[in-house]
Amino acid sequence: MTFAALNAAVTDLRNSLRSFVGEDAVGEITVRPPAGDDDEASFLRLVAWSYALVFEAGRVTIPYLLELTDGAPERSADLREARDLIHDLRTWSFHNLGFERTHDISISRNVQRWFLKTCGACPPDGSDAWRSCVLALCAEVGMIVVHSKGALTNVLCSADDGESATADLRRRIDRTWPAHKVHSVVGDAAIRLGINVDSKKFSASRLATWQTFLKSLPDRDDPEGYMIRMIERDLLEHATQLLPIDGRDVMKFLGIGPGPEVASALGRAREIYRSGIHDPKVLLERLKE
Repeated sequence: MTFAALNAAVTDLRNSLRSFVGEDAVGEITVRPPAGDDDEASFLRLVAWSYALVFEAGRVTIPYLLELTDGAPERSADLREARDLIHDLRTWSFHNLGFERTHDISISRNVQRWFLKTCGACPPDGSDAWRSCVLALCAEVGMIVVHSKGALTNVLCSADDGESATADLRRRIDRTWPAHKVHSVVGDAAIRLGINVDSKKFSASRLATWQTFLKSLPDRDDPEGYMIRMIERDLLEHATQLLPIDGRDVMKFLGIGPGPEVASALGRAREIYRSGIHDPKVLLERLKE
């Protein structure tokens, strides 16, 4: 399959999904597409473009459609391998893999085996080898896209399950927030609560938990409201766990030595902090009182 044919198939799939599921069913791909088909730069662009399609623009919709395999296990395996290949190629092409980690070695081995199978060289060398790899990767991605389009067609033609399936997909999209959107909500909530925090780092360790909770909500519940409340709850808990003073400050300001009295003072300082006093100097003054 050529990239032109692949891109046309993606356009057809996106238009159908936007018509029956929603405008955000598959996002736009802003990564630059390959300019040719017989050089390394074109192959690397294709890798980035393919990853953006499967794991970013279609991060919810494509996995959902790939689950609809009509009970054919061999088909499921082929689709899963194609998806894994895209992920591994992107990691191999744009990350600094090491040889001390089993995971990195496994990815490097998988990619090199695919190169050897596809063009007989690793890495590809020459225009013929790069063309073979470009066309082969287009075919792998094309298999995912063609299957997704066929699965969507079958769903829409089903009088019993069509409306239910599209509604289920719509629900999954509404309850799966992209990381950049979560970062923005965390940043707004932190400003609103007066808490100093790095929104990206804060949400990175909590996003999976938040997403899991949203997916469990009844259809009638508003996922955005729940997400904001969860974020504010975790921000407040985070803020109360980290006092703006420590034991050394307490010892110096109160003129006491190390021991249980310092721990007791810090416990009282946490209570004062939770009451809304966050300035270190004011907090120490209240603690002295």
